[in-house]
Amino acid sequence: MRVVVKLFFMAVMISLLGGKEAFAEASLQSQINALPEGAVLKLQEGIYDEAIVLKRPIVLEGEKGTIFKSCSSKPALTITGKNVSLKHIKIVGCQKAESSSAIYLSGKQHQLEDITIEGSNLGMKLDEVKNSRFRAITITGRTKANGFDLWESHHNTFEGIQIDHVQDGFYMENSHYNTFRGNTINDSRYGLHVMFSDNITASKNVSARNFTGAMVMGTHHSVFEDNQLIENNQNVNAQGLLLFDVHDSTIRHNRISDNRVGMFIEDSSGNKMVGNEFSANFVGAQMNRIEKNVIKGNAFISNVNDFQATDGTDNTIQKNYWDAALKLDTDGDGMSNLAYSADPFFLHLTMETPPYQLFFQHPGMMLLQKMLKSPEELLVTDKEPLMKNELKNHIQPEQQRTIFWFICLAMIFASLLVIYFGRKKT
Repeated sequence: MRVVVKLFFMAVMISLLGGKEAFAEASLQSQINALPEGAVLKLQEGIYDEAIVLKRPIVLEGEKGTIFKSCSSKPALTITGKNVSLKHIKIVGCQKAESSSAIYLSGKQHQLEDITIEGSNLGMKLDEVKNSRFRAITITGRTKANGFDLWESHHNTFEGIQIDHVQDGFYMENSHYNTFRGNTINDSRYGLHVMFSDNITASKNVSARNFTGAMVMGTHHSVFEDNQLIENNQNVNAQGLLLFDVHDSTIRHNRISDNRVGMFIEDSSGNKMVGNEFSANFVGAQMNRIEKNVIKGNAFISNVNDFQATDGTDNTIQKNYWDAALKLDTDGDGMSNLAYSADPFFLHLTMETPPYQLFFQHPGMMLLQKMLKSPEELLVTDKEPLMKNELKNHIQPEQQRTIFWFICLAMIFASLLVIYFGRKKT
C-alpha cells in the first residue's frame, strides 16, 4: 500500500512540474518580458494563439511556419516604444475576428520585414509612428478595412508591399513625409488614399483593378512618379488618379492606362504634370477649376476622349503628343504647326445618352462633332503639339528591351547553327 501511495505522489509531482514547464514554454509573453534590450528571440515553427505586446527594443524573428492567430478583440501584435524589429511572421485572422487590426504600432524607428497577414479586418494600424520602415509585406484582406492605416505618422518608408482585397491599400491622414516605393495594390477601393498629408512621395507603385488607383486630397509639395495606374475601371466613378485640392506637386512619368477616367483633377494649382502616358482610357484627363498648372510633354494615345477642362485659368498646356491630332511640321522643330483642340462633344453626348457609345468614331458622329462644336471655354488647346511620342522609349521597361535583344540574338545564333550543320551534311 505504501508503494502505491509513493508512486501516486510521484506521479502528481511530475505532472505538476511538467504542467508548469509547459505553461512557461507556452507563455511567449513571459519569455519576451524576460529578454534584455537588444536581444533576439527566434520563434520555432508553430501556431501562437496569444496576443503579444512588444514595447522594448528587441528583435522577434520567426521561421517558416511561424503563425500568429488573430481571434480576440486585441491585435495579434502590439508594438510601442522604439527600435522594435519584427521578421518572418505570418498572422492569420479568424473568420469572426473582432480585433481592430492584426498589428498595432506606435512609437518610432521600428523595422518590419517579411510579414504576411491574411483574413484580418485591418492589416496594420499606425498611430503616431515615426521614422519606421516596412518592407516585403503581404496583406490579403476581406475588402472591409484598410491594408495600412496611418494617423499622424511621419517620415516612414513602405517598400515592396503586396496588398489585395482591402478597402484602401494605404490610407493616411495628417501624415507627412512618407515614402511609398515599389508597392502593388489590386482589387480594392482606393490603392493609395492620401488625406491632408504633405510631402508624400509615391514612386514605382502598381495600382490595378481598383475603383480608383490613387485618390489624393489636400496635399502640398508631393511627388507621384513612375507609377502604373491601370485597369481601374470597376466602378462608374472609377479613375486612375484622382487629385483634389492638390498644390505645388509633381506628377511625372506615370503610365495611366485602361481606366474609365485616366486622371481627374479639381480645385488644384501650381502643379507640374510632365511626361505621363494616358492611354486606352475612356477619358484621358478631366480637369475642373484648376489654375497655374503646367501640362507638358505628356502622351494621349487611344483614348475615347483625350481631354476635358472647365473653369481653368492661367494653365500652360503645350508640347504634348496627341495621336488624334492633325500634324504638319514645316520647320522641322518636332512640333506641329497645327494647334490641337480636344473637343468633349462625344463625352457630353454619351453622358446624356450612354448607348451612343456604340457610334464612337462613326463617320456620322465625327461629322456631327465638326458641325456642332463645343463652346470655346470647353476646348483644351495645345498650340505646339508634338509630332512624335517622345515617351515611347522612356515608358518601355528596360526588361522588355533586354528580352527583345536576347530573342534576336538567339534567333541569329539558331540560324547560324542551321546553316552550319546544313552545309556539313551536304
